[in-house]
Amino acid sequence: MKSETLWATALISVTVLWGWSFVAIHESLEVLSASAFNACRFLMGATVMLIVLLRRRRQIVWREARRGLLPGLVLFLAFALQTVGIAFTTASNASFITGLAVIFAPIFAFWTLQISPNRQQIVGAIVAATGLALLTVQDLSVHVGDVLVLGCAVFTALHIVVLSKQSKGSDVELLAFIQVLIVGLLSLTWSVTSGEFSIPRTPQPIWTVVIVGIGGTAVGYFVQTKAQVESPPSRIALILVLEPVFGGLFGYFIGGDRLNSVNLAGAVLIVIAMIITEFHPRLRIIPD
Repeated sequence: MKSETLWATALISVTVLWGWSFVAIHESLEVLSASAFNACRFLMGATVMLIVLLRRRRQIVWREARRGLLPGLVLFLAFALQTVGIAFTTASNASFITGLAVIFAPIFAFWTLQISPNRQQIVGAIVAATGLALLTVQDLSVHVGDVLVLGCAVFTALHIVVLSKQSKGSDVELLAFIQVLIVGLLSLTWSVTSGEFSIPRTPQPIWTVVIVGIGGTAVGYFVQTKAQVESPPSRIALILVLEPVFGGLFGYFIGGDRLNSVNLAGAVLIVIAMIITEFHPRLRIIPD
């Protein structure tokens, strides 16, 4: 298996966990603030990543680590906006609007990396966005949370592009660690200064923080950073668009959500978008 395909597959697996986290985090926010949850999640992830780095006797070269400062700041803004926004809008709206990152990423790539989106990327993005709309639309109306989550989509796309530029020739594990640490420290600062910091004391939020902190954060962002080295921004964006699909499935089986025929049609369209972009021999983003 090619390295590119291997890491793309690993990133898809990570999106499964991220999809599940929508349901788990929604429940956790009933007892934790958004800032406290993000602080606990990302500091736990950073701790695990640091242990791995030290066990491998990896030297932390701070000149190299500086490459993670900007992606870390952008990632913090994305998660801050998303987590707060979810509290003020519906899960369907949040899923759909976050997924708009697939549209924004090629635009930022064109502006910053001079990578022009080709016909395949445009078609795949349009089909994926249409599928997202059909999958998640139920009571799509404008809320304050919608605007906040829209900001999350913008910063998520920007993070994909910034990381693509910063990760070339970098120590991938160190770069991922620095990003996660920055998000954790900024979230902790936000939580403490706002008087919202608290530690989860009941099983549900504790397990959510542990699973999302280790699997969704420590492992997840290492995988995304490594995949970013192997693939262009538009491909990463299209893989990440699977996150709300898995979120919908977990919502159905765990959260009690029910998908109607329109929602199911949206899921099919998203899969078709992935097939168009990734598997059709004439429409691959990267030639074999």
